[in-house]
Amino acid sequence: MSGVPRAPQAHRWTAGAGACLLAVVGPAVPEAAAETGVQGAVSAAVSPVAGAVSDTVFHVPGAHQRIAMPDGTVLSARVYAPHRAPGETGRPPLLVMPAASYLGEDWYTFEAPRYAAAGYLVVAYAERGIGGSTGYLDFAGSRDIDDLSRIVDWAVDSAHADPARVGVYGCSYGASVGLQAAAVDPRIKAVAAFNGWTDFFRAFYTHDTEHELSAWFHVLAARAVERPAPDLAAGYREFLRGNSAAARQTLQTDDRSVNRRVAGLNANGTAVFMVNNWYDTGVAAPDQIAEFFDALTVPKYLEMRPGEHAEAMPSCLAATLDAVCDRAREWLDLHVLGRPTGMADAAPLAVRPRTAGPDESYPSWQAMAASTATPAPTLPGGSRTIATGRDSGADAGIPVVSPALDKRGLPPTVVMPLLSPTAAAVWQSEPTTVPWRVRGTPRVTLSVTPSAATGTFFAYLYDVDALGVGRLVTHTPYTFRDRTPGVPFTVDTDFTATAYTVPSGHRVALVIDSADLLYRAHNPSGARIAFADPRLGW
Repeated sequence: MSGVPRAPQAHRWTAGAGACLLAVVGPAVPEAAAETGVQGAVSAAVSPVAGAVSDTVFHVPGAHQRIAMPDGTVLSARVYAPHRAPGETGRPPLLVMPAASYLGEDWYTFEAPRYAAAGYLVVAYAERGIGGSTGYLDFAGSRDIDDLSRIVDWAVDSAHADPARVGVYGCSYGASVGLQAAAVDPRIKAVAAFNGWTDFFRAFYTHDTEHELSAWFHVLAARAVERPAPDLAAGYREFLRGNSAAARQTLQTDDRSVNRRVAGLNANGTAVFMVNNWYDTGVAAPDQIAEFFDALTVPKYLEMRPGEHAEAMPSCLAATLDAVCDRAREWLDLHVLGRPTGMADAAPLAVRPRTAGPDESYPSWQAMAASTATPAPTLPGGSRTIATGRDSGADAGIPVVSPALDKRGLPPTVVMPLLSPTAAAVWQSEPTTVPWRVRGTPRVTLSVTPSAATGTFFAYLYDVDALGVGRLVTHTPYTFRDRTPGVPFTVDTDFTATAYTVPSGHRVALVIDSADLLYRAHNPSGARIAFADPRLGW
């Protein structure tokens, strides 16, 4: 990353450990006055930054500020004074960093000083309901959107930031808040968003099937370290009770989904930088990101990588420094500061496939999907019937563990002959004669005949080698309701988007069962489901 000093190589792991420790226990610094003496408090707290930009800059905590909102909520923030060259005058550019939940205003203890060392006035703050902030968690709703704009007001009025040069940098929750705010506040020139969701509802449901495991994570985290707004808390309770209709009233809201505000981003001309992961199915699945990305007409960049939710972010928060951290910084420098960087010529879509091979670049998500030259393999016909409620051995993997292994070429794996014949319906293609490049969203069409009106099934695509070992390519859940028992109907549904190449000579297998750790199934006891004549396509 040009212009920003890095810790010497011998100390980088030590610096990373120090950053993590600071984030957990909180930096020990005097608290600055909340409403008066802002400039003096900021300068005093970060005076080592202005004196010498060195390895120590990455351990300097920001001045603690408490910023009041009009409704009485008080947001806790850390403000990092910009490093100024001798004789430099004028208002500094502003970078706002809304927290990624949990650690609140201390989330960016390492990354924020790096931007301050490059000349930005940085305000890293905890959204309402988390960290040291009061109020209730809004999960990127209208209150969070308004709060970020008022943080900009505060920085301009009290810390003398430049209102014409404003950027936002955020991860997960903070990324979604940044995108939402940029859609309504034209002062925000650019956003760097790591693993933000674009459709809040789809963080909880796919094809009418609840994301059981991720929902429990949300609820337990909220009870432990957050204070969710009453409407969110009620929505969570109804979700876990299985009251889908009541849960949808809260979770299926336009207010928390930036894909409903694409027109605002396009009108404002906000430059959008995003990093997301192929395995982020529980928060920001690649399909919702793809739809949002292709709807943007502004300067944009999306990097899709193997791995789990926010897996790239720790390298930006510690001294390991993945190159994606540099690209985010260059994007902000280009679009906030107007400084030429290498990101000026970057292709809009950068793809790192889950299988071996070089990184790929495309002008759009649609262009990537169209690059798949070979048709989907043909599966044999015929009918298969499964008994529901039993785990066949096929599954979508284990959060955190499976994505980490997937990055190392070890996706969730099954041995095809060992799958339960009564719990799994299996179809396998003939060996492929050319590699099958899966880029984007494959689909499956098949006939379904249930013995009950309601049911859930899970479809998995596997790359099967000569020994019968299947490696997961992609999967999808599907829940049907109000069907006539014994009467077949057609399902035409998409899998989760991915980038995977099935080698020549391998088979492609479709496996369907009725139980998966990640999801909630709706299968009455003793139910059976028959599937017939599946076809793969795009």
